[in-house]
Amino acid sequence: MGRSLAAPAGSCTNPCVHRGRFPWRRADPQGYLEREADVRSRTARVELQMVKRTETREELRSGRAPAKSALGPRGRGLLGRLFGSERVPPAISRPKEAVSVAIASGKGGTGKSFLATNLAVLLNQQMLRVTLVDCDFGLACNHLLLGVTPKQTLSHLLAGQAQLEDILLTTPSGPQLVPGGSGIMQMADLTDRQLLAFASVLGELASANDVLLLDVGAGIAPQVMLTLLAADHVVVVTQPEIAALTDAYAVIKCCARLRADARFSVVVNRVLSPGHGEKTFEKLREVTRRHVQVELQYLGEIPEDSSVTQRRLNQKPVVLSDPDGATARAIHGIVQRLQQVEVPLARRQVDPDATLESRFREHRLFLG
Repeated sequence: MGRSLAAPAGSCTNPCVHRGRFPWRRADPQGYLEREADVRSRTARVELQMVKRTETREELRSGRAPAKSALGPRGRGLLGRLFGSERVPPAISRPKEAVSVAIASGKGGTGKSFLATNLAVLLNQQMLRVTLVDCDFGLACNHLLLGVTPKQTLSHLLAGQAQLEDILLTTPSGPQLVPGGSGIMQMADLTDRQLLAFASVLGELASANDVLLLDVGAGIAPQVMLTLLAADHVVVVTQPEIAALTDAYAVIKCCARLRADARFSVVVNRVLSPGHGEKTFEKLREVTRRHVQVELQYLGEIPEDSSVTQRRLNQKPVVLSDPDGATARAIHGIVQRLQQVEVPLARRQVDPDATLESRFREHRLFLG
C-alpha cells in the first residue's frame, strides 16, 4: 500500500522540519512561537528607536528642539555654565523714541503752523525735548513764526548739501526747529531717494527727543499723506466754515483708509463765539463716524483774535508775548487735552519694526 501524502492534522507541513533543518520547531513548537514573538518585539522596538532618532535629528536641524547632552538632561550646557560660554539667545532690543504728532489741515490758512509753533513752545516749557519739523515742503514758514533766519534748510539736506546738525536750529523761544524749504519747486515733488533720506532724518530726530511735532502741508498730496501715516497721532486744524470742514474730512478719510489704527484729534480755530467750536466738531465727528468708522477726539477751540492776525514778523509766539490772553489760555487747554489723549506724550519704548522711520519707509511703498 502506498503512503498517504497528506500530513496528519496539527502536524507541521514545512518539509524542512521533517528533513531535520529546524529540529527545535518539531521538538518544542510552543517555545519556538514564544522566541519568534520575542524577536518581533525587539525588532519593533529597534524600528521605533530609529524613527525617534530620525525625528530628533530633523528637529535639531530645524532648531525646534534643544540638543541632548551626553551627561544627561542635567549636563546640558554644563561646560557653558562652568566657563561662562553658554550661548544665550539675544534679547530683542526695543529702542526708545519720541512720540510723533503731525499737525495737518485740509486747506491753507486755518492756523496750522500758528498752532504748531505755540504747541512746541509750551511743551518745551514742560522740560520736554521738543523739535518742530517744518514738513510743508516748498512753502515753509515756521522759521518766521519762531523768529529765526536759517542759512540752510531741509532742502539742502535732502539734496545732499548739508547734514542734520547743519540745519537744526535752537530757537529763542526754546524748541528746536528743522526749517523747511520755501519757494523751492523741487521740494513739492520729492524723489524716492529724498524720501528715504527724510525717513532717516525723522528716525534720528525721534531717537533724540521726547516729542516730535511734524507741521505738514495742507491737503492730501502723497508726501503729506506719507508723513501723516507715519506719525503716532494726527491733529487736524480746521475752521467753522464749510470749505475748511469738507477738506478736513477729506484728510481724515484718506488717512484712515490707508491706516486703520490712525488716531485723530481736532482743533477748531478762529471761533467767533464760545462753544461754537465744539458744535462744529460734532458735525465733523458725526460724518466721520458714519462714513469712515473713525472716532475723533476734541482738543478744543481757539477764539478769533484780531491781535493774532495782525502779528508782525519776528514777534514772539502768542503764548510768550501774551500768556494771559484768551488765545494763549485756549492753547494751554489744547496741550492739556492732548496729553490726556496721547498717553504718554513723552519718550517711550517701541518695537523695532514700529519706529517712526520704519513706518515711513513701509507706507512709502504703498503710496509709490
